[in-house]
Amino acid sequence: MNPSMRSALRRLGWGLVFPLVDLHLGSFDVLPDLIGYIMILIALGQLGTVDISFKKASWLAAVLIFLSLPQLMVKTSIDINQLTTAPLGMHAYIQGTAILHALLAYLIFQGLYAVARPIAPPELLDTIIIRRKLYMVVFVAQLIFYPFLLNIEESWSIMLLFIGIFLFIAELLLVRLPFRLSHIRNMPIDYGDNPGTAPL
Repeated sequence: MNPSMRSALRRLGWGLVFPLVDLHLGSFDVLPDLIGYIMILIALGQLGTVDISFKKASWLAAVLIFLSLPQLMVKTSIDINQLTTAPLGMHAYIQGTAILHALLAYLIFQGLYAVARPIAPPELLDTIIIRRKLYMVVFVAQLIFYPFLLNIEESWSIMLLFIGIFLFIAELLLVRLPFRLSHIRNMPIDYGDNPGTAPL
């Protein structure tokens, strides 16, 4: 792995931190998603020659840069106690960007696997697969459960909080992967018929 790829992986990891951390001072976003997606787009541009998944992901990152612009001016997240009173358009915006971000994450998982396969030990390859599955399961659960919260008692909204915590953990596990890969300095490994290296 050359220094340029290591740098791109680290930039990708840091870029993923920005959408993960939702820290506001009033309506001001301390870590704007816009900056994170720009960093992700730059990193994916450098990694695009490694796997087509990174190229596909770069298009989603570009769309998310555009969609994150309103966050520079207004707070676009919904507090859990305001879930049933927030405008429907706000819900649509949040869920739409969440779906695009999840697709971006899926493609990044795919690309990271392609990077790792020739050089990483089987344990790390298995880790990438497991974390990808965990991420998608938690996200789909959130996606399915979210619409029902608009029509049930507010006390049930605590369920979304728990799902949000699991999704936060899944995002953290994704963020960690590019940094781990950037530290690998081994020569390519011959896996033979190891089932743990089966393609995603």
